[in-house]
Amino acid sequence: MAPYQSLLNMRTLAPFGVSSLYVIQTLCSVSTLPLGTFVTNCHERNFWLSIKSSFLGQRVRFDIEDGSGIHFLSRQRAAECGYTILFDHHGNLVLRASYLACYVDNKADSEFRLQVWFVSRQAGGSVRAYPLHLHCILPLPWSHRDIICEENYMEVSVKPQIPAPHNHSRKWIDAPPMSSEEKKRLKQEGWVIFYRPGDVQQQRWTVREVLSLGYVIGITDFHVLLRCPYFSPQSHRFMVRVVLLSLSFTTDSYCKDNALVDREHLVWSSPLVLHPLVHGVFQHSSVRLGVGSEALSGCSVRDRGYQVTANNGVLQARIPFGADGTLARAVELDGRLFKVISLDLFLMREWRDDLWPLTQQRTFRLLHSPYLPHTPEVINDTVCSENVFSITVGVFPWEMSFKTLYIGGEPVSWPEAKNQALHISQIHHKNGSYSYQLRVPFSYSSISQKRIRGGYRRLSLAFILTLSLTPSAKEFNYSATVVCDVKEAADSAPWLEGRCRESGVQVLLHYGSRERPWELYVGGRRLDWELVELGGFELELEEDYLSVELPLFAPGMTYENITLQSLVAKVEGSVVELDTVQVQHSLTQRCSFPVRDLLVCLPEGRMVVVVDTSRTLPPTTPNSTTLMDPSCGPSQTDSTRALFNFSLNSCGTTQAMEGDYLVYENQVVYTPDLQPTKEPIIHRHSPYRLTIQCRFPANHTDLASFWHPVNSSLSLPLSLKEGHRSKRRLPPRSFRKGLRPTRSLYGWKD
Repeated sequence: MAPYQSLLNMRTLAPFGVSSLYVIQTLCSVSTLPLGTFVTNCHERNFWLSIKSSFLGQRVRFDIEDGSGIHFLSRQRAAECGYTILFDHHGNLVLRASYLACYVDNKADSEFRLQVWFVSRQAGGSVRAYPLHLHCILPLPWSHRDIICEENYMEVSVKPQIPAPHNHSRKWIDAPPMSSEEKKRLKQEGWVIFYRPGDVQQQRWTVREVLSLGYVIGITDFHVLLRCPYFSPQSHRFMVRVVLLSLSFTTDSYCKDNALVDREHLVWSSPLVLHPLVHGVFQHSSVRLGVGSEALSGCSVRDRGYQVTANNGVLQARIPFGADGTLARAVELDGRLFKVISLDLFLMREWRDDLWPLTQQRTFRLLHSPYLPHTPEVINDTVCSENVFSITVGVFPWEMSFKTLYIGGEPVSWPEAKNQALHISQIHHKNGSYSYQLRVPFSYSSISQKRIRGGYRRLSLAFILTLSLTPSAKEFNYSATVVCDVKEAADSAPWLEGRCRESGVQVLLHYGSRERPWELYVGGRRLDWELVELGGFELELEEDYLSVELPLFAPGMTYENITLQSLVAKVEGSVVELDTVQVQHSLTQRCSFPVRDLLVCLPEGRMVVVVDTSRTLPPTTPNSTTLMDPSCGPSQTDSTRALFNFSLNSCGTTQAMEGDYLVYENQVVYTPDLQPTKEPIIHRHSPYRLTIQCRFPANHTDLASFWHPVNSSLSLPLSLKEGHRSKRRLPPRSFRKGLRPTRSLYGWKD
């Protein structure tokens, strides 16, 4: 705190006005520099400072200090003075400054120093200032004409030329260093002409007039420069002639280029010959590329897959999506996920012509694609003979993080997955993006199987990868199904297949070739005649499989995602070999069914009911209904129906014993709130009352679930009779192959 305050207190406030006063009021402390937070580079003709995004406060700014004081860099002042402030495609804050920028300590155009203060306001209101001293020595000699095309300005600097002596081999030679008097006279007496295509008259401007328009004319010992912010009147293209006595030079700058997307490439293009800059015969010399502050050799350019071509008068750089140096960034728009591919491009081109022995043009461009739909690719590397699915999913932008993996509709429990040899790993790419590799053994419990022709089994891995977008935390799902057809082995174990039917869920038990006894479990309970008759299962015996069809809401089903539109019924099955008491195969089958009227009594002690209130006269508004406890309203409603989902020990539910059954009862009600008045009133609302019940066998509350379509006739109680489901006789087809109705259903194959 003290060094910066004393530095400010020694300065005179008058020359700096309000901005200096603002600096004094807000710069309260100086902190040491966190290691690795600030990265500095000397980049050919520019200082380069990068600050990590994680270090930035709520508001940040740069101040520049020189011998005359401390100067605040506004957006306009930065462009006028040769500074560029932006966020790179990693989100880091970048400051680039020309070696010939304002406030730079310049020694003979070969050694440069810049004092920068980085100022950050934190969330709590505290302000911290960090001093950074940048020092660069010119790495490459100046050319006769250097042009910089920055994001917010263009700059051209030249070595002034004078006529060569008669005995010299060249017509023009470099002028000697300017004296202080010459620099002063040039600023006072020099004049400037702007040339634009199509201009008939050329207006002459004094240097002072040019400065008042926002341009900067700088004069060093060996260079004269003109800097033009892009918002200046002549910024689209300019040609300048500066005249001072016998010293005269003409130069121009051209920073017009295009960036676009061609299929899977970012493309930057520009005319090979920039005619406004070329005088006489054009001799192309070279092109160099860089990414950010890193210069690339020709080998690095080729290794990264970049292409630089000069064909048909066009200079073009093509960068493939995903190449080293590019970055994929995720963007959410209207609930959809898009990606933007970007590259922080540096390009230097040089040429010769009749007037300029060497011209170098340096261009900085942050190239980026438009919003592209984000469609991850699934690469199936599975080799069926290895008995494991091997899949790669990607590529995902760095802002997305893994949340959950679902296989067969079931979230993966990682301790269980580890026991079943399931592996998921993250593959990092050089550009910051990544992919996921998934390896799932064929024996994993949530892989479905189906018998197909030719003695093959088709194994299907259906998975959903859930990722979260930073910082919104919005989740996105990516799903795919991969299959593998496996030849039936001579000694194959029994296995299960699940199917969705219109009225229920079908479980197929394929016997396999093993002559060993087994038992089938459905919903955690052994399949026997008691369960078949209780649930109204339909059984069908074929030569190589057993079919068990469970009607909707049968015992053994559980329910998920119950809404007014649909519910998801889940059936879990397993085959257990009796000799070893080992599970040979297991299955989890989910099926979605539409909902109209509904009452579900869940074994975990909840009741879910959907009632249609439109059948009363006049109809009752669904969102006006409640349970016996008025605070228990519907969890969902539409124009005619209401859905209630509540625990059996809440919302005014009563409990009673009727024989061997526990009966839980509640009511869906609507009672108009009629305030007493002296005058009779007419209203259009009728009382509504519908009784709902759940009946559980007192000794099997964990095994039964019941259903009844709700009849919403006014004030008629719904009575559920014992068992609630008619005992359906097995159809004759269920007794094929001499099946006998024994109490245990196992070893069905003859």
